[in-house]
This record gives sequence, structure tokens and C-alpha cells, in this order.
Amino acid sequence: MTAKNIIPLSMVDWTGHAVTVVFLMGCPMRCPYCHNHQLLNAGQLSSEPANIEEIESEIKTTSPFISAVVFSGGECFQQFDALLHLAEFAHKLGLLVGVQTNGYYTDRIKQMIEKHLVDQICMDVKAPLERDAYLRISGVDAANRVSESLGLYELCKENEIGFEIRTTVFPDFIGSPQEIQLIAESIREIAGDVRYIIQQGIPEHAWKDMPERAYTRDELISLAQIARQFLSDVRIRTKESGEECV
Repeated sequence: MTAKNIIPLSMVDWTGHAVTVVFLMGCPMRCPYCHNHQLLNAGQLSSEPANIEEIESEIKTTSPFISAVVFSGGECFQQFDALLHLAEFAHKLGLLVGVQTNGYYTDRIKQMIEKHLVDQICMDVKAPLERDAYLRISGVDAANRVSESLGLYELCKENEIGFEIRTTVFPDFIGSPQEIQLIAESIREIAGDVRYIIQQGIPEHAWKDMPERAYTRDELISLAQIARQFLSDVRIRTKESGEECV
């Protein structure tokens, strides 16, 4: 993995922070709307090992201008040793560490929390937490794993680690009112009253063919109002207006 998989400065990947984003290659899921085309190799997400020295150099170079490093993917917990090493490196520079994860590797997420190497966890809940729903959206039976990862919220609270849940939605694929209700109910039941963000999927960024249109802002607000029946902090993210509380 080389510097082409690094965004030196981002203002949108952690609200309130200027961050460097590091994309670690490899993922157990095969979501058709995956937007990280640069990580795809012959139709599969590559597991090319991270170039530790190059990433450290990039983080050190940008460290005067940022307050945090966010590790994404792919699925950053797939390259767990590299993730732990780089998170420790960032902390030694006085930077916060965030991770964006699909929740597949519960034990690894727990280890990172217990090692005090993470300050913010953003977790995708891609579908209602049922076997068939997850198979349809992600290509793998991951509903139980994601449920277990949601259960780590109490451990995050004990360690003062930020925690938010996200669902990316596309018309006629994922994000119907019924699906959003099921997801919000499960989040409240398993994790509690955590922040929930409904993200506008952008069809032209998808790995495979998706519905041609994106949800409008008004449609996302309607979905967020459904989730608000169960969660107090619900937000939407759109290409046009960024993040908004509903």
C-alpha cells in the first residue's frame, strides 16, 4: 500500500477535526456500492500489505496541520498489526486516532479499545441485522458479528471513546422506511442511544451498477425522522449540504 491510499488533509472524516486519512487495503465484504475504486484489483479488494514507513512519513509530515489520523479501507481491521502499529505511532505524535469499520472483526476492535489506541469509532450498519439482509447487501453473513461489535459501545463509554453508527442508502436497494426502522430499533436495543448518521449513497461512485438516482435531502430527512423515534441524535449526510442534525 502506497501514498496513493492516503488523503493528507480532510475536514469531513471526523466532525470538528482536520485529519489525515489512511486507507488500508483488504475487506471481507463485497458491497456493490463500495466507493473506494482505487482499492479494487481485478474485481476484488486487494490485501496488499501496508507500507508502514511511507505511511509514518506522511503522518509525520502532516502532523503540524492535523489533530487526528483516521484509518479506513477497505476494512482497516483486516491489517490489524499494521493498524495497531500506526495508531501507536500517531498517539506518540500527540494525534487522536479514529477508525472507520464495518464491524466484522469484533475481537480486534475490542483489543484496540483495551489497548487505548483509539479515540473514535465510526461503524457501518449496512442493513437490518438479519442474515438474509446482510447477505444481500454485503455478500457475507455478518449480521451477528456486527451486532456483537455494536455491543462494544458500553466499553467505549467506559473508556471515553467516541462512537457513531452510519448507514449508506440507495433507492430501491437499501434504506427503505421499513429497513431504517429495523436498523434504528436494533441500534437502540443493542448499543443504546448512540449517534446515527444516514448517508446519501452516490451511484456514480459505486463499484457495481446501482440505482441511477440518489436519495434527495428531503427523502433522507424523512428517513431520519423515522430513526428519531428510537435515537435522539440522528443526522444526514448529503453531497450538497454535508452533515446536518435532524
